[in-house]
Amino acid sequence: MRFLRGHINLYTKFAILFVGIVAVSLTVGTAWIRQSQEAQVEREMLETTRVLAQEMDAVWEFMETNQSQFKLGSDGTYNLYCVVAAKAVSRIFTRDSDYVIHYTNTTTRKPDDAPDDFELEALEALKSDPSLEYYYGFDERDGTRVFRYMEPVYITESCLECHGDPAGEIDIKGYPKEGMQLGDIAGVASITMPTQTFDTTLGENVLRESMLLFLVLASGLAVIFFGISRLVTRPLKKLQVSMGHIEEGRFDEGLASLTVGNNPGERDEIADLTKHFRSMACQLKSLCENLSTQVSERTAQLKEANDILEEQRAHLEQNNRKLLEDNRYKTDFLSIMSHELRTPLTSVLAFVDVWANTYEPRDANEKKIVDEIASNTQVILSIVNNILEAARMEAGKQTLNLDEVDLFDLVPMVKEQTLALAEKKGIEMTVSLDRTMPVISADEEKLRRILENLVSNAIKFTGEGGSVRISALHDAERGMAVLRVEDNGQGISPEDLEHVFDSFIQGTSQGSHIGGGSGLGLSVVKQLAELHGGWVEVDSREGVGSAFSVWVPTRAGEGGNSGEDGGWDGGNGGEGGEDGGNGEGEGDAE
Repeated sequence: MRFLRGHINLYTKFAILFVGIVAVSLTVGTAWIRQSQEAQVEREMLETTRVLAQEMDAVWEFMETNQSQFKLGSDGTYNLYCVVAAKAVSRIFTRDSDYVIHYTNTTTRKPDDAPDDFELEALEALKSDPSLEYYYGFDERDGTRVFRYMEPVYITESCLECHGDPAGEIDIKGYPKEGMQLGDIAGVASITMPTQTFDTTLGENVLRESMLLFLVLASGLAVIFFGISRLVTRPLKKLQVSMGHIEEGRFDEGLASLTVGNNPGERDEIADLTKHFRSMACQLKSLCENLSTQVSERTAQLKEANDILEEQRAHLEQNNRKLLEDNRYKTDFLSIMSHELRTPLTSVLAFVDVWANTYEPRDANEKKIVDEIASNTQVILSIVNNILEAARMEAGKQTLNLDEVDLFDLVPMVKEQTLALAEKKGIEMTVSLDRTMPVISADEEKLRRILENLVSNAIKFTGEGGSVRISALHDAERGMAVLRVEDNGQGISPEDLEHVFDSFIQGTSQGSHIGGGSGLGLSVVKQLAELHGGWVEVDSREGVGSAFSVWVPTRAGEGGNSGEDGGWDGGNGGEGGEDGGNGEGEGDAE
């Protein structure tokens, strides 16, 4: 299990490594030694058999040279042939040794001379390749490994008498001639040599040289192991012990054992490592000694900071409560005051309307005064209504009272309510309605508030003799209705444009405060449009005029795409002209 978990010290790792190196080297070395020895034994066997074959050739040559001395009688027969003498010598040699010498051919005159399988293989090889001087190899005989050597025997002049032409003629020994020619292979001289002695010598040599190799490897690796132990593992062990002392906080003991070496001038990788570690340990000791003081100081500072934060949090919480209370008071005050103001203002407008509808003759001065009262009362009432809307929005109490709304009724109604303000400044008001506009689902009172604020704002910031245009357009593809109010007034400066929908903010450009106001109108427009699931866009150029477009879904809760991907193009779309043309729109609603 220790092996599997990897908890092996450096000594054991080096020992395993060295044993592995010795085992691999010894295996490879032994295999190489055995191969070399086998090659050497093979060469020795080949040389021995070749010498023996040369001796047998010498006997053959001697008998052939002196064969004439062995003739008997006047008929020219021999009492001893060269081949007979050679075979006799080979039998004697075989009888007194473990060697076997055998003369054979593919076809023989005596059964004892017939070739075995190895000899047949040698005959075929020698006959097929005339340049081959001999043929040899290892074989098995009677369960014993033997070395076989074959050397060709060629037809000489003396052999033609028994083996030459004409083929089939009976020779002097009573056998038919084979019709061989001078230089043909008459057969092979086969020598079989036992390999037991050589194999024994081979095993001894391999064992001896393997042991020598093992001793050399073991000695070399032992020296290397000792050197590594002395120069690497022992210093690392000391370093490990020192690290253990330092880890336990015993810096003095750890630093005392961190010695670079006996030789002050000793410089190597381990010495450099020890030197750097000692420096690091000294720094760590200094840090640890100061750590307690630093921790105490930091703890005190942190406690002080926490106390300050707690005090600030309590102060902030108190301020938040006060702000919430003030905001509630403000909202309640605005609601109460707006409501209290709204009632008398409504009464004033009612009495003005009653006065205007009486049939008693009025002079021009009276009518001007009453109209002034009506217009200013309408402005104040609009401001009060905006304050009430803003207060409801802030309190989160504003909801939609959905109903079917016909913009063909709503837009002219808003025009009539604001017409007095426009006529007072001589402003021309026109209405354009898209006749494809369906009846939409919305809060009619809030849509009226949106239009009233936009128209009032346009009248307020448009000079004498200007014009204001109210349009109701239908975007069928998006499923949106667009309420658009355009004027040719003073416009909005670029620096004021980004704050135009903020509450209680009015433009700071020249002439922007004409007519006064609370700064809530456009903020209420934006909030009411978003309450319907729509949005509001503004396109204004200073000195040219402004155009405000409010997008609301034709069916509540089914708002189209945001106006950021492109609003209305500023034109009249499919509506009629200002003077009531017969195009797709309903024309001027005046």
